[in-house]
Amino acid sequence: MYYLRLAVLWILGLLPVSVVLAQVPVVTLSEAFDEPQDGWDKLLQLRNGNTVYLHFSKRAGLRSTVYNLQRKQVATDSIVTAIWNPADLESTEIDGIYEIGGQPVIFLQQIIRDIPVLIRLVLDSQTGRLLREDKLGELPSIQHRSVVVQDNLATHDCFVEKDARSDYYAVAFFSGAEIQRNDSIRDRIQVLHFSPEHKLVNKGRYYLADTSYSYFSYVHMSVQDHEKVYITTVGFNDKKKTGVPASKVLFSMLSPDSASFTHRGLDYTAGYSGVSGYMQAVPMKSEVRLLLFAPSEKTDGNNGIMMNTLMTSSGKLRKHHPLYFPELSKNVQWNLKYKDDYKGAPQRLLLNVDGSCTLLLETLTRFKQGNTQINKYHTNMGDIGIALLDTAGREDMTMAVSKLQSITGVCEAFSLHRRAKSEWAFRNKIAALNTNTYLSYDYVATPDANFVLFNDYLQYLDGGGQEKTRKPLKYAADANFVCYRFYGGKMERLFIFGQPEVKKGFYCMMGAAAYDESTRVYATIMLSRTEKEKVARIAWIKF
Repeated sequence: MYYLRLAVLWILGLLPVSVVLAQVPVVTLSEAFDEPQDGWDKLLQLRNGNTVYLHFSKRAGLRSTVYNLQRKQVATDSIVTAIWNPADLESTEIDGIYEIGGQPVIFLQQIIRDIPVLIRLVLDSQTGRLLREDKLGELPSIQHRSVVVQDNLATHDCFVEKDARSDYYAVAFFSGAEIQRNDSIRDRIQVLHFSPEHKLVNKGRYYLADTSYSYFSYVHMSVQDHEKVYITTVGFNDKKKTGVPASKVLFSMLSPDSASFTHRGLDYTAGYSGVSGYMQAVPMKSEVRLLLFAPSEKTDGNNGIMMNTLMTSSGKLRKHHPLYFPELSKNVQWNLKYKDDYKGAPQRLLLNVDGSCTLLLETLTRFKQGNTQINKYHTNMGDIGIALLDTAGREDMTMAVSKLQSITGVCEAFSLHRRAKSEWAFRNKIAALNTNTYLSYDYVATPDANFVLFNDYLQYLDGGGQEKTRKPLKYAADANFVCYRFYGGKMERLFIFGQPEVKKGFYCMMGAAAYDESTRVYATIMLSRTEKEKVARIAWIKF
């Protein structure tokens, strides 16, 4: 295992660049527009070559702008909806934005008179106009007593996941209210399986026939074409049951010929709490890979990260093992001057067709500051760890990069997965606090090199592992966008938009970004600042 020393490279001049250097990203910029203010922004690169820019705001509602393959603006439209009320943006969350059937599809959840309602918006890929708006379902009122037992919370929420290899998708409705005498346990959790044409393929109920567990905490859902929907939960009870563990992770499947899920308990997880995870099918091997993160199980020899392999035919657990990162720990000790092992939380799993994978990690440190209830909790998002794992979960290569950022709120594990699928909640009323879209990082892998992208203070980029001596990035306008390139045993720093200066800089909306693996183009919203002005542009970065 080799460890990567730092070199520095500046890409100077105005972009786009006409001369392509080996493995150097090439940037194309749109025409400038005003810096987005309130709300949230997202880009979507479509298979037809167009890029759709979506801006959500309380003032303007939802506005779509379409750019063609030549990166020219060709259409713009203000979306007028009948079900979703953009004026009540603070009660809205986005559960996913995907290209489905060649069109941008937005899944919105809005609380309407205390009722969570899930709405689907389908836009035209050429004009950005609204083609259809559908109410997919709703949950019971949020005015109920939450059921929490040993850090396991009964989920009361809606979820959307699309198949990574097709346009089939599923929608789950989890009712987590306290069970009443007249409630039907069979109807509390329902899942809808849709085709790329938005036709209902199957509808399944999620419950345990033996009623061993009455409440469920959602972990993750995955779709395999038209064949299966998989769900992982933690089952638990509000009262002890003889012979039943207090809690257990459950792996469940919905098949086309069934109206209810079949379940397999992972016995080794008895008593687990606060579990998060990610799963995806590996059709080549007829397996599902399930990555679990259980912070409550951390010990000196266990980081709480477990990889599970299950059979798609039966759901049976084939094998499971904790993931260890000895080479990543050596990397941070060598390059970032750590004294201890690397202890980052899993943020995203990139699974290859053969079952090998890349695991993106990030150190997360939570703390309290301030007296107000809304802005009391904070999270420091620290150094980056990346591990390329073989099919057995062993490290083939590791990367470590120093950074330190701070957000208002609690950052959970797998936040990079949720950001990649465009999950977002419009909670903060103070615009200055909505910095989350600028923070954390992105990772791009190409056949020739790997790239790590993020915003940070320039003066702290060479350190690492020393939160007490570093100033965390809190305000995006003070940052600069940095790209690290890993190739040929080297690690190089690139300033893609040109050399930053004291009175000039560039930073990007990481949460707005979209990467097209087929074209190796990373699209994001770049903001440039000088003494006189600050403007925004869409940047298409060709890796």
